[in-house]
Amino acid sequence: MMRFTGVRFAALLIGGTLLASAAVAQASELDVQNPWVALAPPGAHATAAFMELNNPGDEAVDVVSADADGFKAVELHESVNEDGMHRMIEQDRITVPAGETVSLAPGGYHVMLIGPERSLEEGETVVIELGLGDGSKLEVEAPITPREKAMGGDGHMH
Repeated sequence: MMRFTGVRFAALLIGGTLLASAAVAQASELDVQNPWVALAPPGAHATAAFMELNNPGDEAVDVVSADADGFKAVELHESVNEDGMHRMIEQDRITVPAGETVSLAPGGYHVMLIGPERSLEEGETVVIELGLGDGSKLEVEAPITPREKAMGGDGHMH
């Protein structure tokens, strides 16, 4: 009986190690570039984080959640314009197809940072934890930047 228990423990240990390796592998497949958080005016109820999500891997990667200390809620959103009305729609996931890049940019997908617990200052950094579909986490450090500066003053992100 002890031998069976030992074999089962070894199988669980190896299986757990493989699962942890798979989680790290998917997180490492997602490359985050140009992260930034829009500087909001004092007293603003929300701001947003933007970035480029590049997936050089062979399989799609789903971002299924986001979290950041210092905010009452953090959600994945998409801005859409329907019949001349601008609205934000909460997303249950943002899929980054294999070999492609998905931009989280003003007017599209973004991470909504709701209810800041204090005023945010230019140059500070917000640490955002992205939750991926396989259960792994990816930490992103996003500097707080005025929108005009982040977008280079010409409407394009630099």
